[in-house]
Amino acid sequence: MKKALVVLSIVFIAIAAWFVFLSVDADNRDQEASNVPVITVMEILHASDLQEGVKQAVKQNNDEEIQYWLQQASEVGDAANLAADDLEYLRSRAAKDYVVFNAKRQLFNEEFETHYYALESIEGLKAKYPEAQDLFARADALLEKRDAIIQQIAVTIAGNDSPSDAVTKEAREQWLQQASAVPVNSR
Repeated sequence: MKKALVVLSIVFIAIAAWFVFLSVDADNRDQEASNVPVITVMEILHASDLQEGVKQAVKQNNDEEIQYWLQQASEVGDAANLAADDLEYLRSRAAKDYVVFNAKRQLFNEEFETHYYALESIEGLKAKYPEAQDLFARADALLEKRDAIIQQIAVTIAGNDSPSDAVTKEAREQWLQQASAVPVNSR
């Protein structure tokens, strides 16, 4: 009977020790989870308000305003308890270059849309925003499609005849009328 009581006591102590271990382990995991930032550096740098602010600052060539937005990003990083390396990055020249690069690409896209609907060339945009170089081929393809649509309009207007300069001009005018009738947010 004493052997059974000793064995039962050992089993009870082992079970109690196991529960204590699980409790301590759960507390450790909770502490580790609380040290994990709730936001990442990239989420901060891609926040819509930061991107819009930097884009406007780039458009106005306002370096102080870019610095203001990066300071805001740094403050968010501080509040989110980001790691020291992440905070250092948010305060670095690389972070500034990154947000300016993205802002210029966004500006290229916006200005391209305006040029597209106004039937304007984008060669000046290409020179102004070399950061968007990987977008140039797609933009050129869209312009070619647009011009093909205008040519189709001209062919339709001309009927059996080859489109004259006047007919092509009329087709361009129709394109411009249609483009101006499209609401901005549905473009």
